[in-house]
Amino acid sequence: MDIRRKKIIKSSVLQSMERLLAEARKAHEAGNEERARRYVRMVLDLLKKHKAKLPKELRNSFCRKCGRLWIPGDTVTVTYDKKTACLRVRCACGNTKRI
Repeated sequence: MDIRRKKIIKSSVLQSMERLLAEARKAHEAGNEERARRYVRMVLDLLKKHKAKLPKELRNSFCRKCGRLWIPGDTVTVTYDKKTACLRVRCACGNTKRI
């Protein structure tokens, strides 16, 4: 496959992922948690299918274990760990991530 074609595909996949995450946020705000999780799962499927990487700003926007959007104070708790000097994000499912 041509390199230009791969770049075009990856850029369109990135746009699709951004659009799906925006729709997931809208669905979460409307109170439809299952639809929001479905959109996040679709993003993860696109990542696997096209072997693409998420940009840093989107990488820390959802839980990879349960598929829940990360909204501080609502679905996650954010704490500062003095020992390691980093942020710890704890999802409602119990999964933690160090940022």
